[in-house]
Amino acid sequence: MAEVLRWSALFFFQQEGCVMKILGVIPARYASSRFPGKPLADIHGKPMIWWVYQQAKKVIDEVLVATDDERIRGVCNESAIPVVMTSNRHPTGTDRVAEIAETIAADVYVNVQGDEPLIEPDALRQLISAIDAPAIDCVTLKNKITESSEISNPNTVKIVTNQNDDALYCSRSIIPSNLRSYRGTIYRHVGIYAYRRDALLQFIQTPQSELELSEGVELLRAIENGCKVKVKSTMFSSVGVDTPTDLEKVRESLISKEKGNKNE
Repeated sequence: MAEVLRWSALFFFQQEGCVMKILGVIPARYASSRFPGKPLADIHGKPMIWWVYQQAKKVIDEVLVATDDERIRGVCNESAIPVVMTSNRHPTGTDRVAEIAETIAADVYVNVQGDEPLIEPDALRQLISAIDAPAIDCVTLKNKITESSEISNPNTVKIVTNQNDDALYCSRSIIPSNLRSYRGTIYRHVGIYAYRRDALLQFIQTPQSELELSEGVELLRAIENGCKVKVKSTMFSSVGVDTPTDLEKVRESLISKEKGNKNE
C-alpha cells in the first residue's frame, strides 16, 4: 500500500451490550469498462464520489475512499475526503476493501459502492444493524423487482436466499427462471455489504471462482467458500451508475428530490 492512514476514532456501534468499530470504505477505480472515470462524473457541480461520501457520512463517522488512481485521489484531496491508495491489481471492490482491512483495524467494514450516489442512509443503518451475531460473516440487502425491464436487465444482479435469509446464489440472469410459468418473486441484489474483518481477510486470500467470473458478481466467491452471508429485505432502492444513461437518471432524481424538499 502506497500510504496508510491510522484512525484514532472509528464509529462505535452499540448493539446488545457489544460495541463494534465500524469503518466505511468506498472502493473507486477509474478504469471502468462501461463508463471510464465514472467516480469523477459531474453531478450538479460535484463529482459522483463526493455524493457517495456525503450519504455514507450520515451514518458512519469514519469513511474513506480506497482507490488506485491518482486522479481520484486528487479530487478526494480537493474535496477533503479521506483517501487511501491501494493496489492496481484488485479484480473487485471487495478485494480493495479487504486490503484496507489488512492495515486499518475495525470490527466491521461497510463496502459502499462508489457508483451509488443515491444510496439511502437508512439502508446503511439497516445493513449495519443486521450483523448482530458472530456467526454472520457478511450482510447485504435485497428488494423486490417490480419492473419487467429490470428483471431482464443483465446490469441488475438478482439474488436468491434460503428460508433463513442466507444467500444461495446471485446471477445476472433471471432467477428463479419461471420456466414452468410460476410467477415467483424476483429480488434485486442491493450491492452494499457489511463484512467482518476475518471474512475479508479470508476473501482476499481466496482465488476468484468460476461462478464469480461467469456472473461478474464477487459475492459468489464468498458464498462458494463458506462465508455466512445474510440477506435482508429492504424497502430502499438506489440508482447504480453503470452507464452515462444511468448518470442522467441520477441527475434528474436529485433535481426532483430538491424540488420536493422545497415544497415541504
